[in-house]
Amino acid sequence: MSQDTYESGTAHDGGQAASRPAVRRLRGLLTAVPAAAAGFALAARHAFELYHPPAARPGRTPQSKGLPVRDLTVRTTRDGVALQAWVVPGTGPHTVVICHGMGRTRSSVLGHIELLHGAGHHVVAYDMRNHGDSGRDRKIRGMSGRFTSDLEDVIAAVRRDPETGGGELALFGFSFSTWVSLHVLRRIDPAVAAVVCDSGPMSDTKAGLRHFAGLRRTLLPEPVRDGPGFTVYRSAFARFCLHMLAVRNWPPDLTGVPTRLMFVAGAQDPVIQVPQIMAVADRYPDAERWTAPQAMHMNALRFDAAEYRPRVLDFLASAFSAAAGRRAEAAGRG
Repeated sequence: MSQDTYESGTAHDGGQAASRPAVRRLRGLLTAVPAAAAGFALAARHAFELYHPPAARPGRTPQSKGLPVRDLTVRTTRDGVALQAWVVPGTGPHTVVICHGMGRTRSSVLGHIELLHGAGHHVVAYDMRNHGDSGRDRKIRGMSGRFTSDLEDVIAAVRRDPETGGGELALFGFSFSTWVSLHVLRRIDPAVAAVVCDSGPMSDTKAGLRHFAGLRRTLLPEPVRDGPGFTVYRSAFARFCLHMLAVRNWPPDLTGVPTRLMFVAGAQDPVIQVPQIMAVADRYPDAERWTAPQAMHMNALRFDAAEYRPRVLDFLASAFSAAAGRRAEAAGRG
């Protein structure tokens, strides 16, 4: 082999070797771009479905537990969406409005309806907009205002109702609805006696949404499960959800609001973990707080029933008594 031929071959081999990292980078880029695009598109869809979940199958009703029930329809003042509710009358005089968790329906809170009814309270449980039997929208912005305004409308309807409007009122929220139950307190007058927040809310909403995206990882399509696809999916999901929620002033300033608060966290909850919930509770020094040792997400009544039942019922009884006392005192001054 001539010297020229040898040197030419060596230069050619060296050029190939130098080009290999560039080729690998190009191949990686060609793989990453479609995965990232898929992650972005899937994040947008899942964010929309968080507030507009697919229709659920019909669930059980209070009649399934032998409870008395009548239907109530509340038309939202904001946009005329029909919210469907159950009214389960108790021996009175006080009423508890229950707000179910995101992606669920009023059927998911039957155990709590039975618990509260057994304590003598009237109970009103409604399907949030885009859930269960309630009407649906296709909105992609201002969802925080919509859900909060809806609860305000339900409270107004409960107070107008001859059967449920005579005593004091409390709210019982789960997961996402705990956020709504706190936000509505700045919008209603007179104040409700109490709010029970079970399995929520999150203090750092963005971090909580990114965590939630991570919990769904194994259910995602393979190209989005790892690498750039998942990185884009997790970040975009949190951003889309926050944009659609359009939340302001969180946690809300409740200075001067006499409503008593109780926060219940599940020690085993993988969805909204204890520090997230208790960071919100810490904003309200007078709030009661309890971590149910065996509970996961929204199931403390099942796994820690022996302690959950008396804690919740005693809290409500005390709050109702205090609110009734304030009302009587105000009437006496009038």
